[in-house]
Amino acid sequence: FDQAWYPGEEVSTFALVEAKGKTTLTQTVAYESREARDIVMKSPMEEGVRAGYDKLAAKINQQLAQLGIV
Repeated sequence: FDQAWYPGEEVSTFALVEAKGKTTLTQTVAYESREARDIVMKSPMEEGVRAGYDKLAAKINQQLAQLGIV
């Protein structure tokens, strides 16, 4: 999104950790206030984020299959 639809700022961090040949992505989002966090948590954002990551995983798996890695 170009503009926040909740009050205040937010900071997102991403961590990629590989273990036993599998990489896990962890995303953490810190909001400026509890109010902002609560507004976001009441939205359907989680479903949209999950759908986006599912599409990303499918694309990565497709590419790996084409390379003969999977």
